Amino acid sequence: MIADGLSYTNLPFSAIILAMETILTRTNTLVREAALQAYEKMMDIFPEALLAILIVLAGWIVASIFYRLCVQLLAFFAIDKLVAKTPLDKMLKGIGIHKSASGILGLLVFWLTILVTLIFASEILSLEKVSNALEVVTRYIPQVIAAFLIVVFGMLLAKFLQTIVVQSISKTGLGYERSVGRAVQMIVLVFVFLAAVEQLGLNLSFITTNVLIFFAAILLICGLAIVLSARTVLENALLCQHLKRNIEVGSEISVGDVNGKVKSFTLAGVVVETSKGATVVPASLFFTQTYTIKKDDD
Repeated sequence: MIADGLSYTNLPFSAIILAMETILTRTNTLVREAALQAYEKMMDIFPEALLAILIVLAGWIVASIFYRLCVQLLAFFAIDKLVAKTPLDKMLKGIGIHKSASGILGLLVFWLTILVTLIFASEILSLEKVSNALEVVTRYIPQVIAAFLIVVFGMLLAKFLQTIVVQSISKTGLGYERSVGRAVQMIVLVFVFLAAVEQLGLNLSFITTNVLIFFAAILLICGLAIVLSARTVLENALLCQHLKRNIEVGSEISVGDVNGKVKSFTLAGVVVETSKGATVVPASLFFTQTYTIKKDDD
């Protein structure tokens, strides 16, 4: 009875041990099969993975070469010196970007090359989703480069037009040349930034139309104000053109209380050399008073 009792009590433990041995055997088999499958799959993709790694390394080298070539090419055309003459240089430093314009463009070209390389590598590894995402970013970088160039050359154009306007108005003597020049620069810059933003893919046609209407109204008002304020100057300028046909430089003239020799013509008057010095006579005075052109006695 005692032996039968012992056999009966040891039976569950034997079953448990047998079950554990079976589980361990199956687990060992599954692990081996999984490891074998992983090894086979790794060996299948190893050539592609190795090729992808080599492509990435080669792309990095090519990107570094392109970066240096881009920086040297832009330095040859003195892009950094041109940018230094525009507000863009201060704007970049103001937002914490201390790289030169050539360095920024060089980095954009560098990462464009890297992204193209990664697209090739992901296609080799059949990573379609990664490839599609990289293609979106890659298509966007040329737009950023184009927008940056638009801003650079647009600012140069704005500065050039400002200088031309200031010099032209200064020669006429109308005044307000700095204010008008600054206004012209700001108008050009607004359209430059709008063009750059649209180049980035943002549709700002509604804003552009309203800005055009606004600046057209401002230009019309400023034009009328300048014409009204310069009415006397414009009138004298037209009359001075008529005087040049009748009076020669070096002629002795007498107009009002002024007597002397014509030294030169200004935009709106006549410079007469008198005994007291050079006197500028407004052209309108010749048409409101009688003037005399003295002839040399033979």
